[in-house]
Amino acid sequence: MRIIDMHTHLPGKANGAGRRQTSDFLAMLDRAGIDQAVVLTLEGFFSDDVTANNALAQQASESGGRLIPFCTVDPRGDGAVAEVRRCVEELGFRGLKFHPWLQGFSPLEDYMFPIAAQAARLNVPILFHDGTPCYSTPLQVAYLADRFPELTVILGHGGLMDLWVEAIAAVKRYPNCYVCLCGSAPPAIFARMIAELGVDKVTIGTDAGFGEDYGAVFRIAAFHALELSGTAREAIYWRNAARLLRME
Repeated sequence: MRIIDMHTHLPGKANGAGRRQTSDFLAMLDRAGIDQAVVLTLEGFFSDDVTANNALAQQASESGGRLIPFCTVDPRGDGAVAEVRRCVEELGFRGLKFHPWLQGFSPLEDYMFPIAAQAARLNVPILFHDGTPCYSTPLQVAYLADRFPELTVILGHGGLMDLWVEAIAAVKRYPNCYVCLCGSAPPAIFARMIAELGVDKVTIGTDAGFGEDYGAVFRIAAFHALELSGTAREAIYWRNAARLLRME
């Protein structure tokens, strides 16, 4: 069955030093049985976001359409809104990724509002790291879904191990909020979240891109072990992601 992984990382320095070869990353996806993957920056959270976005766009362009890039910006920067527009309209990015915990900002701050409005105008989702206080609790992130009902907000980890109940509450509260099952929670929690939220609100991710990537194979195997109907598995494995990414 087709799989779209909604949460991976493609490490690589913009100058080529230590840059992971796109072919190696695609081979890892093959080993895990993943057809396409949303790829997120790493160095863009710590350094110049424009340079990092350009590097990610270049690597995605080498993948034959298998890698779906999401940009990031410094939300406090004067050029954040323009960079979002450039990435989507000129470079073909399909969404945005923020990591408030690493980037050191709160999604509740006013400077996030024009970025969220721009994403809504461009009809692209924002995927947030969630599950780690103090800036990345699911309901903090989902506040943007409340303020911008036309925006698609994705909880990138479903609350991780400790805040998955809050992630359920956030997705139930806001119809434009979705969850990516990705991270440290065991399959029993994923099954509970699917049962509570319904199959149309859930996508899957592996968080691949670190180390030897055995986690991708392991996490896909864990999803295969869930007791799901064929229709439910199809929705969770790829149809919901394709809809949110405007790929249908």
